[in-house]
Amino acid sequence: MGQDIKLTASDNFKLGAYRADPAGAPKGAVVVIQEIFGVNHHIRSVCDRLAGEGYVAIAPSIFDRTTPGFQSG
Repeated sequence: MGQDIKLTASDNFKLGAYRADPAGAPKGAVVVIQEIFGVNHHIRSVCDRLAGEGYVAIAPSIFDRTTPGFQSG
């Protein structure tokens, strides 16, 4: 349902993120904060489930500054 995207921080650093969009008009948007395991399968499934409920869900990869693309678990 979702897709990997790039976000740009205020200092122009590009970090990864996962974004899931609802099928119809969104009710709102939610930022999903990753666990220590990164933006892994579980966090992606949380975003997909929220999109299924009608929300845009974005999970930024907050470890990208130190370990780009980190995933575990």
